[in-house]
Amino acid sequence: MLTQLEYNQLPLAQKADLLWRFGQHLMNRPSPPFTVGLYAVGDFFVEAYFSESKYFEGNHELQHLFSLQFQNRSRLRNPYPLEPYLAQIDLRDLFQL
Repeated sequence: MLTQLEYNQLPLAQKADLLWRFGQHLMNRPSPPFTVGLYAVGDFFVEAYFSESKYFEGNHELQHLFSLQFQNRSRLRNPYPLEPYLAQIDLRDLFQL
């Protein structure tokens, strides 16, 4: 599997191919006008930005792929890149007796 740096240097089509073959979909979140999918790919995360298809009603088209950076958080624009997903995580099942 590629490292995050190697993945980032690939063209969009190759990134998408690797994401579909090796990525594990974790969850989606709305970010109008996009739907953002979070994927685990090897030892890093990728956000896939989808917009509604202009050609196929009810379908979505991939627009962008961004891998989430966690090194040097103090230098990042968003030091907590997974924060938008926190509200969707339900831990209640972990505490049931």
